[in-house]
Amino acid sequence: MMPTSSSEKDFSLLREVLAKFACIPYENLSKIIKFAKEGGPDPANILRKPSEVFEDHEKYGLGGTCFSLTYALKSLLDPLHIRTDYVLADMKWGRRVHCALVARIGGGEYLIDPGYLFSEPLALRHTEKRVISQKFAFASVQYREGQWNLYTFSPALQPKWRYRFSPDPVTENEFFFHWRESFFQKSMNHLCISRVSGEAQAFFARDFMRVTTPSSKKNINVKRDPEKTIEEYFGIHPQMYQNAREALNALKGEKREPSAG
Repeated sequence: MMPTSSSEKDFSLLREVLAKFACIPYENLSKIIKFAKEGGPDPANILRKPSEVFEDHEKYGLGGTCFSLTYALKSLLDPLHIRTDYVLADMKWGRRVHCALVARIGGGEYLIDPGYLFSEPLALRHTEKRVISQKFAFASVQYREGQWNLYTFSPALQPKWRYRFSPDPVTENEFFFHWRESFFQKSMNHLCISRVSGEAQAFFARDFMRVTTPSSKKNINVKRDPEKTIEEYFGIHPQMYQNAREALNALKGEKREPSAG
């Protein structure tokens, strides 16, 4: 059901916040830089808080990964009295490796996922398949065997299963625990960026880059001048890309060093 009249203001406000927040890119450059610089005995120091996310976006065009973006988005919604809960999701390569929020407005529940750059809330309904346009693609959720399953698709792409999550929310302590664990996932072994601009999504991972629209997809040669290309398509300062490359190489070097014994 659609939000009742008493909750229409909250729902409209949620949509407004999401539309603006979706311009912040998903990227792990900032995460890798901070981990290389401040990773140590106190894992709390490596978590990028909302103020840092917003400041780095303003200065350098950076964003964050799903955990820092989700935490930052919640910091905006809480003062607006829009109730949200954390959920953790399973993906192909691991359990509880992704996160999002479920907003509760007017008796309805809505998935909001800044990690996937969703600009619209997605209603969670057990009795029907709900499809919502996210500008660059369509998203749908299906309830199956006690879990919500998220799919994305477009005229240019076949439906693709992304993740599943339990309808039961997790505590903030659980959220922080898995956030800290995420620094040791294989996703930290390469650079990754995704950004939505208009109806186009630009995606970069390792040395591969693609721009996807609802009706097309185009591969981009990023090897010739990666700093310039990253800035052009993602708005990220060239020095941040260079810093991330150096930080990634340093972290890989530490992993290759034999342990003392």
